[in-house]
Amino acid sequence: MKPKVILLIYGSGGHKAQMEKLLTGINKEFGNVSFIGISESEASIIHPSIIETFEQPPFRNKYFSFMNLFSIPRKYYNFISCFSKINKNYKVLSVISTGPGLAIPFSILFKLKKTKIVFIETWSRFETQSYAGKVMYRIADKFYIQNRSLFKFYPKAIYSGLL
Repeated sequence: MKPKVILLIYGSGGHKAQMEKLLTGINKEFGNVSFIGISESEASIIHPSIIETFEQPPFRNKYFSFMNLFSIPRKYYNFISCFSKINKNYKVLSVISTGPGLAIPFSILFKLKKTKIVFIETWSRFETQSYAGKVMYRIADKFYIQNRSLFKFYPKAIYSGLL
C-alpha cells in the first residue's frame, strides 16, 4: 500500500517562505501528516514532515520568453517523469501550492486523477494577478488570497489573510 501524502509545490524566494510558514501551521493542525514536495531547483525546504522533495526547473523563464520555446520539451519530460514517480510511490490526497507557475502542470495532472487542489496566491500581489494565479483560479478546488484587494480579480476566492 502506498503512503498517503499531501503534495506541496513551491518555488524559491517568497514562495518558499510562504510554504515554510504554511507548513508550520499545517503541522499544528494535522499533526503527523506526511508531505512530499516539488520545488524549483535548489529551493527545497528541510523539514521533518517532508519525506521527499523533487526539484524541477522553473515552469517558464520570466525574462526571456523566446527562450521558453527551446526548453519546453525538456521541461515537460521532467514534469511527466516526476509525476510518474510520485504517482507510482505515493497516494496524493491533496496538492497545495503557494504560487509558482510550476504548480500548473502538476495541478492539471493531479486534477485528472481527482486529487483536490489548493492554491494560495502569493502575498506580494495587491493590484495585479500572477500568471499562475490566473490559471490556477480555474483549476483549484480552493483558491486563497492573502490581500483583500485581489477580490476584484478573484471574486470567488477565500480570504486567508497573510500566512
